[in-house]
Amino acid sequence: MWFKHVQLFQLTAALPSSPTVLAEKLESLAFNPCLPSMPSSMGFVSPLEEDNAPLTRGMNGCIMFCLQLEEKILPASVVTQTLKEKMKRIELAEDRKVRRKEKLSLKDEVTHTLLPRAFSKFTRIHAYIDTRNQWLIVNSISPAKTELFISMFKKALGDGISSVEVVKPSSIITQWLKNKNYPEVFSIEKSCVLQDPDQQNRVIRCQQQDLFSEGIQSLVQEGCAAIQIALCWHDKMNFVIAEDFSLRSIHLTDDDIAEIQDEMETKQQKFDADFIMMTEMFAGLLTDLLNVFAKVKQTESVKKLALVG
Repeated sequence: MWFKHVQLFQLTAALPSSPTVLAEKLESLAFNPCLPSMPSSMGFVSPLEEDNAPLTRGMNGCIMFCLQLEEKILPASVVTQTLKEKMKRIELAEDRKVRRKEKLSLKDEVTHTLLPRAFSKFTRIHAYIDTRNQWLIVNSISPAKTELFISMFKKALGDGISSVEVVKPSSIITQWLKNKNYPEVFSIEKSCVLQDPDQQNRVIRCQQQDLFSEGIQSLVQEGCAAIQIALCWHDKMNFVIAEDFSLRSIHLTDDDIAEIQDEMETKQQKFDADFIMMTEMFAGLLTDLLNVFAKVKQTESVKKLALVG
């Protein structure tokens, strides 16, 4: 599987480099189905989506694992309607008005009663550890889901993780647009988001536009900052880099990948082929990005971690 989004974290403490050892660490937080009376549950599952498969999969110096979230879907309108009916029965039977404090208690009671009949929504958040670069790469850009993942990661493996320290991306990519000068490993595509720093609500979204056209260049020259921009790396991979240094809408430009996948016979073979190609390409892409945006260069941070380990 290929990640469509990337949130990058730096590992600041040595972690198990063996998939088997890492799986043992995750076992205590393995996923258990949500109990009928509980609104949600989460835990680690196999990234392979196969019965009795291990909790990790290691290839190419990287180890993938997956957090599964189960959330009960209980529409607010159903809770409200059931609550109204219950309150009405009480008021008619006891000839009194239900007060606010009692209403809140009844709402909890109604929710608890309805949960066993609610449908479940399942969400999977995949991530992998790059043991060569000491990275954690999470396939999510949702702040809430990423926070849940990092919380579970720390419970299982400790606090040895931090956000990557980067220069504010908008300050650099705005200069790329303004000066038409950027690293040759990248090319600027046809979409971006501009924001006026003096009027935060003034946001201009450009799609399928030549970003070096006179109209867009005039906005940049007037002081608008590029807070997102679409880039292509080595003519192999398209993506959008955002203000928080997350990568979004990642997709390959090479149709040969699909042909390689078609040659794979089993689901696991396809997974492994994808995993090897993805981790190799992401390592190159992220290294090139960090060479531009990182406050501390990648080679220095890896050396420091090696000395600590």
